[in-house]
Amino acid sequence: MTMPQIESPPVPPGPTTVTERYDALVASGTIERDPAQEGVVAVLDALAHRLKDIKQTRFGLTRLLDRGDNSGKKGRGIYFFGGVGRGKTMLMDLFFESVPLEAKRRIHFHEFMADVHDRLRKAREKMEDRDMSDGDPLSHVVRTLATEARLLCFDELAVTDIADAMMLGRALTELLSQGVVLVATSNVDPDHLYEGGIYRELFLPFVARLKLHVDVVNLDARTDFRLEKREAEGGWYTPPDANAKVKLDLVFTRLTDNVPPEPLTLPVVGRTIRVPLQARGVARFSFRDLCLTPMAAVDYITIAQRFHTLIIEGLPARFGHRNHVKRLCSLIDVLHEQHVKLIVSAHGDPHSIYLGMVAAFGGAMGPPPNHSDTFPELLESRRAVSRLIEMRSCDYLCRLREVRSLH
Repeated sequence: MTMPQIESPPVPPGPTTVTERYDALVASGTIERDPAQEGVVAVLDALAHRLKDIKQTRFGLTRLLDRGDNSGKKGRGIYFFGGVGRGKTMLMDLFFESVPLEAKRRIHFHEFMADVHDRLRKAREKMEDRDMSDGDPLSHVVRTLATEARLLCFDELAVTDIADAMMLGRALTELLSQGVVLVATSNVDPDHLYEGGIYRELFLPFVARLKLHVDVVNLDARTDFRLEKREAEGGWYTPPDANAKVKLDLVFTRLTDNVPPEPLTLPVVGRTIRVPLQARGVARFSFRDLCLTPMAAVDYITIAQRFHTLIIEGLPARFGHRNHVKRLCSLIDVLHEQHVKLIVSAHGDPHSIYLGMVAAFGGAMGPPPNHSDTFPELLESRRAVSRLIEMRSCDYLCRLREVRSLH
């Protein structure tokens, strides 16, 4: 499984630096100028300039040339964090496109972890077949990753699981030690990663090492820009009753040109996913199909790469288990990053969905807090609902048409 890359949004032709690209988007009316974003743009531009000095060595690794730079920043990356919808993903897109480096990779955190798990599985199989002498499969995976990408750009770095916390800590520690430059976005300061998680003390050495290799920047933008976008008509039907089903039937028929739908089985990492109905790149699921069964990010990535539109029926406003919420958050993240159109029937509006998510985590978190709160599951829920709102907007749907036209 090769690492899927996140596609950057269209930028007006001509500009090459992060600042020029940002200014071009402002001039075109695509975004509004924001002082906090401009501060991060300047930091990203400085790193992009330093990365021009990366050079390939005969050992397959890279280094930064000195050129009299005594700042100590030559090999340092950037970790910038802020509340949901503040423009982190957009700024990462602008930075990634501005770096004139072939050995670079832009990937969502969920996709990176899915790729590492898949590579580990294959490495263990080689060890069992005695095709690999190294006794540590993770070290083998990390060495391969380090030769593939000297610049690694993570979107939405977040840790909520102890197994992923330990694997991420080991993998990134080794990548950083091999000179890979890391640029990451997150909703929280690195000191708050995996906060409240079990055995967090085992993860803290990685946080300390991470801070030695990155400059930490707070993107304290003024608002959740997604919430300011005008919502498009259609795409969200409440309640999920017989009338909603009739409307979804009509939408499905229109999108598939009345082609008779069929079920489909998708292979994924040695097992299969059942798609109940699909035709012409449109798939139809129930919430139960996608979030009440034990699915992971790799399953959602497989679905998102196969279909341009998903219809999901019966999105609840109350959740029976916190794992159902976590799967929904993962699903929305993947669909958003893969530019998939989402059409749903639901028991309420996005705000009601959010309140149901909060309740699933015990209800002790209270109303939606400001962006300084660091409870990982709450941050995931807030980001997911913010993206749900954006995915209903005219801006998002128009961008889908632009992205699809490139393929």
